[in-house]
Amino acid sequence: MHIQRMKILMKEIILLSAVIGFVYGQSATQGIMEAKKLIQQGSAFASKEKFELAQSILARYESQNEHLDLVEYYLGYIDYQMAVVVCKMDPEKAPAVLDSAVVHLEKAISINENMAEAHALLSSCYGVQISFSPMSGAWRGPKSGYEMQKAQTLSPENPRVALLGAIGIYNTPTMYGGGKEEGFEAMKEAVDLFQRWKNVDSLQPDWGVEQVHAWLGLAHLNRKETILARKEFDKALEINPDYGWVKYVLLPKVISEPEVH
Repeated sequence: MHIQRMKILMKEIILLSAVIGFVYGQSATQGIMEAKKLIQQGSAFASKEKFELAQSILARYESQNEHLDLVEYYLGYIDYQMAVVVCKMDPEKAPAVLDSAVVHLEKAISINENMAEAHALLSSCYGVQISFSPMSGAWRGPKSGYEMQKAQTLSPENPRVALLGAIGIYNTPTMYGGGKEEGFEAMKEAVDLFQRWKNVDSLQPDWGVEQVHAWLGLAHLNRKETILARKEFDKALEINPDYGWVKYVLLPKVISEPEVH
């Protein structure tokens, strides 16, 4: 077992060295595109290694001016994904990773205050931080609300803004302005926005298409609507057959539940 682990570690070191060596000859545009591919793989497979490779690429451009708002945004998005995907297996690490996400996203906003994607993701980071430290809701809650409102004002038709807003509503208790029913309806609206959204710049964020179906499916599952849940999970896997959260976590829950419309 020890020898096998050492072999895996050596492969990761070789791959990391190759990627870093390749990146030093790239422009920020090329680096961001490469990082986006690794982030997508990291999200699908809950791969810490893929996220760290993407981080190593993007960190190369933090000292440059080209697309710096996007560099900081994607570094924040990686930390966010690490906190909600990878750190589920080691939740004690999540708060520090979320703190790092907030720092990167605040930098992105300081560079480009009209970046709706960064405002929305920062709002979501505050929300996840509250889940780890409920007492912080007294001051993080208003900050989360402000950032989401800012994002919605800047880009009301943006599907990722809508998705993150819907997730926030769904996970917020009714007494604090959220609710499962309101979040469920907001998720359906986010699905519609993804169907209409056209991303004209490949450098800009384009994640969320499979995630919105996963979240809507989860909402259906919690409503005991297993057939509708299965349809949404199937849609998510049609978009990304490797999407681990649906494939290995959510879909088995549907199979174990009695079929209800």
